[in-house]
Amino acid sequence: MKRLGLFFVWLLALAPLLTAATSEPSQSLPIEITADGENRYEGGIAYAEGNVVVRHGQDVIYADSVSFDRKSRELMAKGNVRIFAQSKIYRGEFLTYNLDSKQVNSSDFRMVQDRIYAYGNKVESPNPNKFVIRGGGVATENRETPSYTLKANTIEIYPDDRVVFKNVAVYIGSVPVMWLPYVAAPLNREQDNFDLTVGSTSRLGTYINVGYSVALDPRWIVTPHIGYFSRRGAGGGVDLDFNPRPGDKGEFKSFYVSDDSPDIGFPSTTRTVIPEEKRYRYAYKHKYQLSSEFTTTADINVWSDRNITEDFFRDEFRKDQQPDNFADLVYYDPNFTATILARAQANNLFETVERKPEFILEFKRQSFFNTFLSYEGESSVVNFERQFDRDDRASGSNYSAVRYDTFHQLSYPRQYFGWLSLTPRAGARGTAYTRNNNPLSNDPGGDETRLALNAGMEATFKVSKTWSDIKNPGLGIDGIRHVFQPFADYSYMPDTNLDPLEFRGFDERIPSTRLQPTYFSSFNSIDSIDNQNSLRNGIRNKIQTKRDGKNWDLVDWAFYTQQNFSQSREMGILSQDVLSHVYNEVAFKPLPWLTVDHYSALGLSGDEFDEINNSLTWQVHPAVDFRVGHFYLSNVNYPAITGAPAFVLADSHVFSVGTFWRLNENWKVSQDLYFEADTGTLSEQRYSIYRDLGAWSTAVSTAFRDNINNGEDEFTVYLSLTLKAFPAANISVNN
Repeated sequence: MKRLGLFFVWLLALAPLLTAATSEPSQSLPIEITADGENRYEGGIAYAEGNVVVRHGQDVIYADSVSFDRKSRELMAKGNVRIFAQSKIYRGEFLTYNLDSKQVNSSDFRMVQDRIYAYGNKVESPNPNKFVIRGGGVATENRETPSYTLKANTIEIYPDDRVVFKNVAVYIGSVPVMWLPYVAAPLNREQDNFDLTVGSTSRLGTYINVGYSVALDPRWIVTPHIGYFSRRGAGGGVDLDFNPRPGDKGEFKSFYVSDDSPDIGFPSTTRTVIPEEKRYRYAYKHKYQLSSEFTTTADINVWSDRNITEDFFRDEFRKDQQPDNFADLVYYDPNFTATILARAQANNLFETVERKPEFILEFKRQSFFNTFLSYEGESSVVNFERQFDRDDRASGSNYSAVRYDTFHQLSYPRQYFGWLSLTPRAGARGTAYTRNNNPLSNDPGGDETRLALNAGMEATFKVSKTWSDIKNPGLGIDGIRHVFQPFADYSYMPDTNLDPLEFRGFDERIPSTRLQPTYFSSFNSIDSIDNQNSLRNGIRNKIQTKRDGKNWDLVDWAFYTQQNFSQSREMGILSQDVLSHVYNEVAFKPLPWLTVDHYSALGLSGDEFDEINNSLTWQVHPAVDFRVGHFYLSNVNYPAITGAPAFVLADSHVFSVGTFWRLNENWKVSQDLYFEADTGTLSEQRYSIYRDLGAWSTAVSTAFRDNINNGEDEFTVYLSLTLKAFPAANISVNN
């Protein structure tokens, strides 16, 4: 009867609200209050006592007693108060909660959301975009006895933005370990506040690295770091991450060390000189979207020597062994792109083609004055200077020139007979140089101009057949479709009036075992354009099914060859073979957790190279990932000819195996092995054990690298201890 009576009181209190039209969605939701004890309605306020439960949409409030003001739509709850508001949980002895604005005021307050646990003597929400805790703390573990806590006089939480601590004490368990006057941390991305790495490598000796990240505000994060290396000495620096606006990204990294043993690893194929003792690395990058049309990027690196990342930042060295130094500004239009780019040799450590500056105007393929023809083109002017490595002057002397280049091409894409697509094309490229930089002398020479013509034809068609009755729910098969697509691309370029060997260019073709572009619009090695008469043809097969209403490629297989009917500069050298290789590219993905990739270039004569690259990725179980790889390269040995260097790569036959195993929520292990079959050696081994400690995570890793061709072997053991700080929890007070 008490529950029924309270329901009647609640209905009388809310009758005006239920009959009034409102634009607020939360006000249109019904409010249900039930209780075991006394209930009454006085002066527009409903009272309930004894195991009170309030339901409003997705919000549920539990308390010993509750009062509800229908005008302010504010609940006052006392005794064992718990508020479940979507993904958040509020706890306290006394809380006031507004059902519409979601504002909370409380004493003896606790809150849990995802992995964030917060508490305080008092909490208030002066506006929907601010949440203030007095005399409280925050931890990154959703339990009441966290291993790591930030305690502060005042904690300000700005929903989906940042949290600000003032007068902060850092506790590990119950022990204070650090005091900070001010800390700000973003809530909309993951960030490590504290990182400790201890290890030992043959290159550095035993070492320890410590870094601490402080968010000045959500857009500026500063990370000072310091380390000691027993074979090198002490070193450190300051890193800065900044994001001025959503979508923009910038970073600055610095490192300095007075190296006690800079001669470690000398001599080797990557170390021809001994670095000086004072060694440093400064790096700056940014990518900004200035407006809907303008974008700018930059990558600036200043190094003391060419081996600084090889010695101290191995992960960076594996990705990029030669730093770039450029900045650009790009204007985008649906029909064209304009770019201003500058590149310089900031380090004087590596051979670099400087562009000081370059302007490019690129027109995308588009209708030519509303005719049946399509037009595409590119024009550029660049002030080139080739700067050689200061430590290897045997490579040559610096030389420069200004190059003017313009390319224009017309094509006629059309479909015939309802199935055959043909696209004939014809284009011209004119290039002018202020110096030819005669390769046979030190004479910079005079002006040179070159005219290159190209013509060609692309042809393709598709044939498909569907079997709708083939179904296998266990394998995710809902019908099968086979798509068969033959293709051919003929390209013809006559001899130019200026052979590439008759002048010194700046952007020659980089040697590669992969096929090069055959027409100008995809060819960015302008100075190496030579005669060409070739036909690239093949077949693409696709086997598809339907999954979740979308096409899914079970198999994507491309088989092709290229016939060179005249001498061409394949891989930067002359090749006499008309048909040299057969190429295969296969992607096999029968299930989301199983992928097999294959690439091969197989020579058709005994003096051509062979390349095979296979990989398999298999998620055997949701907790187990398994990877197998195979790489084979043989007989890449082309002698030097006039004006072109030799292109030689060591034979390689590598098998790799990798696993990642999540034993449970706290323990994970991984291993990676690389076996070089040609030498019969286990060239690289990596093993790691990971342990989740709640607010902390730790890993113990070891690695061994057998550097057969690059000096002494490397052995590494390290321990990392990382403090997880404010993962993407998106704390919200006002939903």
